[in-house]
Amino acid sequence: MDAVSILQVVGYKNSRKTTLIENWVKELVSIEKEVSVIKHHGHANGLDFPSDKTDSMKFFHSGATCSIAVDDQSIQMHQLKNNWTLKQLVQLAAISNPEIIIIEGYKQEDYDKVVIIKELKDWETLQHLTNIVCVIVHGELKIDNYPMIHIENTVLLNEWLIDWIGGDKLETI
Repeated sequence: MDAVSILQVVGYKNSRKTTLIENWVKELVSIEKEVSVIKHHGHANGLDFPSDKTDSMKFFHSGATCSIAVDDQSIQMHQLKNNWTLKQLVQLAAISNPEIIIIEGYKQEDYDKVVIIKELKDWETLQHLTNIVCVIVHGELKIDNYPMIHIENTVLLNEWLIDWIGGDKLETI
C-alpha cells in the first residue's frame, strides 16, 4: 500500500455520523475512489454475529481466535481479541488497499477530524480534541476558528471532502 487519506468523524450519539459517512462513501465511490470504513461500536451489547449454524461461526465457537469465510469476491472475518488499537484496525482496513479510510469514533486519536456538533454543549468538550479540520453543525449553531458546514448542506459537505482528499493529507501506513 502506498499512501492513504485517513479522516475521523466524531460527535455524540445521534449526531448523524453514520449518515454522513454513508453519504461520503457513496460520493467517493462515484468518483472511483476506494474507501474503507472503521466504526467504533460503542453499544454494550456487542456486535451481532451470523447464525451459529454457519461453518465459520462453528469454527469460531469451537475456539478459533479468527474465522474467515471466503468466496470469489468477499470475506467475512470474525476475530476474538481484546483491546484492539486503532492502529491495528487501520492496518486491517488497509488490506483492501483503499485510497481513503474513514473512521467513525475514536475521539482521542490523532488523525484529521470532522466534528459534528448537535448542541453547543457538545462543542464545550469536543473543541479540545486534536486535529480538528472541519466542524459540522446542526441548527443555527455558529463555531469560530474552524471551517463550519451545516449538516443539511450535502453539496458543501461533499465539496469539502473532495477538497480535503485533494490536498496533502496523504499518510503512509
